[in-house]
Amino acid sequence: MFKLKFCMIILIALFSAFLTGCSVPGSAGVPVVDESVTISGSVYAPMITEGTLLGAVGQNNDTGIFARFVASSTLRVNGKVVEFSLNESTRELRVETVAPSAAYELELRCGDFSLIAFVPHSSRQIALPFGLSLRSTAEWYLRAAFGGPQKFAISNFVDYQVSSTLVDTLAGNLQIELNKAGLASSTWRLAASNSASTLVAGRSLNEVMQRTGRAVSYNGEYASTVFYYKLNNSGVPVVAIQAVVSMTCSTRGDTVTGSFSIEPIAVQPIDKYPVTSLPSKTAFAFTGRVSNSNLSFTRKAANDGSPIANKDLDSWFIFPVSTGFAVQAQNLDKSYYTGIQTRAGEFILLKK
Repeated sequence: MFKLKFCMIILIALFSAFLTGCSVPGSAGVPVVDESVTISGSVYAPMITEGTLLGAVGQNNDTGIFARFVASSTLRVNGKVVEFSLNESTRELRVETVAPSAAYELELRCGDFSLIAFVPHSSRQIALPFGLSLRSTAEWYLRAAFGGPQKFAISNFVDYQVSSTLVDTLAGNLQIELNKAGLASSTWRLAASNSASTLVAGRSLNEVMQRTGRAVSYNGEYASTVFYYKLNNSGVPVVAIQAVVSMTCSTRGDTVTGSFSIEPIAVQPIDKYPVTSLPSKTAFAFTGRVSNSNLSFTRKAANDGSPIANKDLDSWFIFPVSTGFAVQAQNLDKSYYTGIQTRAGEFILLKK
C-alpha cells in the first residue's frame, strides 16, 4: 500500500511538472499570444550628388555601394529605433517583432539622408508597397503636407491612398534636389516639405487621396468634444472654442438628413483677443448628399429679417477617418463672418 501511494505521488508530481513546462513562467499556465508584426520591403537608393548626405558611403554615389552600406544605418519604426536586417543581394529590408499599431512609419537614415515609408496595419506580415524609396518618401511627405494644416495625424488616413500622379511628381522633384551639389540636410528636408505643400495646396481630399476602405453609412448618432474657431471681420481666427457636439443622421440612398448640436464649454483667445463670454449654443437641421463616402451640405441663416437672412453661413464636408468622421466646416459669410470654421483633425465625431 505504501509503495502504491508513493508511486501515485511521483506520477502526480511528474504530471504537474509537465503542465508547468507547457506554460510560460509567471503566466499561471496561460499561454502568451504573439501578436508582433514583421515588416519588409526593398530599399531603392536614389542617386545623390552631395556625398556628405550619406555619411559612411562617402563620396561614391553608386547605388550598389549605398545598398551595402545602408545595413549599418539606423531604422526607426513609429519613432523608435529598432533592429533590422538588409539582404545585400536582394536589398530587402526586414524588421521583426514590431508592436501592433494602426499604422507604421519607417525612417531609414544613412548619414544625414532619410528614406521614409508609411503603411497601414493589415496583417502580421506587412510588405511596404513602395519599399523604402523616393516614391515612399514622397508619399509620406504628401500625407504630412495634406494632414498637417488640419491637425491630422498621418495614421488618420490609413484607409486612403495618395494620388499616384502626385507621388510621381514629388518623387521627380526630390530627385532634382538630390542632383544638386552642396545640398545640405536641412535644405533637402525643407525642399521636400515645401514641394509637397505646394502640390497639395488648394486641392480637395479627393484630389489628393482616394479612399480604399469599404463604403460607410452615416446612419446613427455621433458625438465628441471638439474645437472650432470664431473669425474676426477680416476672416482671421481669433478664438478657439471647445464644444460638446452631437450629430444624428438618417440616410436614404445618397441623401442624408440630420441635425447638429454644438454647445461651447470653453474658449481660448488667440493673440490676446478679448473674450467676455461663451458663444451661444448652435443647433440646426441639414440635408446633404453622399459621394464617395463623403457627406456635404451648406447651412443657411434663418429667414428672420436680419442682414444675413437666408444667406449661406458655412459649407460642411464630412468624411471617414480611422477614428471616426472628420468635419471640415468653412465660413461662407463674407459680410459678418458668422459661419463656423474648423480644422478637421480637431473636429472628429465618434459613433455612440
